Amino acid sequence: MTDLSIPTALDPHGNHVPIEEAIHKLDYYRCPRCEEFVDPRQGPKRQYFAHKRGVLEDKSCSLSSQADVDEMVDELRKSDIEEGEKKRSIRVYLGERHETQLECFGVIPSLEWGQVPQGADVDSLLSQLEIATEGATNPPVPKNFHPRESEAVVPLDPGASEFEVEITGPAELEAITGLWTAVGLSQGNLFVGDQRRARRHRSNRQIKEGEWVYVLTAVAPPHLTDLVSTYEIGSLDALAFPAREETEELLEEYGEGLTTDDYGFDADVVLPADAHPTIEAPVYGTPGEQILIGATPSDKIDPVFEVVAIPKRAGDVVGLEPTGPGNPRYYPTTIPRDGSRRVSIHQRNSDRHRLVHVHPVDSDERTPDREARKIGIELYVDDEPVFLSPLNGRKVYEFDQEFNPHTLPAIIEYNGPEGLELEVTGSFIDDAQFGPRITRFTTAIDDLAGELSNWAINGCESVRIEFGGHGAAKLAFPQPALATAVGIGDGWSGSPQEP
Repeated sequence: MTDLSIPTALDPHGNHVPIEEAIHKLDYYRCPRCEEFVDPRQGPKRQYFAHKRGVLEDKSCSLSSQADVDEMVDELRKSDIEEGEKKRSIRVYLGERHETQLECFGVIPSLEWGQVPQGADVDSLLSQLEIATEGATNPPVPKNFHPRESEAVVPLDPGASEFEVEITGPAELEAITGLWTAVGLSQGNLFVGDQRRARRHRSNRQIKEGEWVYVLTAVAPPHLTDLVSTYEIGSLDALAFPAREETEELLEEYGEGLTTDDYGFDADVVLPADAHPTIEAPVYGTPGEQILIGATPSDKIDPVFEVVAIPKRAGDVVGLEPTGPGNPRYYPTTIPRDGSRRVSIHQRNSDRHRLVHVHPVDSDERTPDREARKIGIELYVDDEPVFLSPLNGRKVYEFDQEFNPHTLPAIIEYNGPEGLELEVTGSFIDDAQFGPRITRFTTAIDDLAGELSNWAINGCESVRIEFGGHGAAKLAFPQPALATAVGIGDGWSGSPQEP
């Protein structure tokens, strides 16, 4: 019993930690079932957790066989989204709709065709629904729950103490009927995701570095770093910032010791190339259109990823074999012919899940800005376009020695969703007048192009452009010496100016 191989254990924050990520620390990890201490055993051939010797002498544990372990591993495949929907929990989000405004909204799943009795008249059944709400500024209507709809989005009043959507109707629609609830916004709430959809943080969920964070507080603290923006939401202030080393103190202060997850992973819809990378928002496409989902782990580990249907069904799990630390692995599928398909990209033996939601639309229903939803920077170098994207393809462009930085405003262009905030950081050589780093935030790279040109003239060797938590692209400038940077070399002219 004491030597039973357990592949995952709980850290002090309640997160499931796979054995390959465990640090060698005694009396640190606990068994997911009996919560007694387990120790990591990391030999050259086998790695596993085992109960600390002696802890089970006077206590039993439900993990007593390999079948019990397999059952626990299978339970971890069920995403927190599915668990919440079974409890009729409204998913609560914050999203930036204007440069100075946050909106609060909730999401309730619409019906799936498989949840409707075969041959039933869906429109007739939906007409029998009655919907009552509390804390909603614009209540949903029955047609919002039709299988043709991807989800029901409910605008919420940020000043309400609780949110309720009560749906009553025929027994055939039991998949959505009931009382859906969520508590209102309060001081200390954290929302994590990106700037269009940040979901209220689950208490035991670690934050992936680069994700966008909103912290609600009664009074915004003074002297905040330039990385933090402040918004009003109801009677509270929301501090908005990317999760990274420079903002770690904010996470620890407002998240009760919460830190970034060094082993988290990214999951992106790679195809269609113009899909919006907001991973929890539906991806729309024409029926049968090819979808390619990429999962990229930390460069420290080589885990196994699984594609799990939501809701989880017996046998409906597809494993994605490891390809090496930091290397993406891909899952191909297609837009369904009718109705949504939701899957979770899951890291085996962990509680890490990333929702991917695809939904069919007719070609004439596609949003007119679909092409503009690609994310990246377009450069026109020698009249040839170069596209840098944080999601796939090229991410770095190095200018050659002949590049004239004065031309930068004319050759750089942003391509992506309107209103996405870009974090632009310039790194300078040691002898430069500016730096060593300068950071700017903007929703229009054109507004900064002149300043970027000035940076390049005055010793900037690289500019990193972070796209709202979706990843980054980089421009590299030749800076062999400060003399070249300030105009003594070929093609570089100008005098230092304040950035």
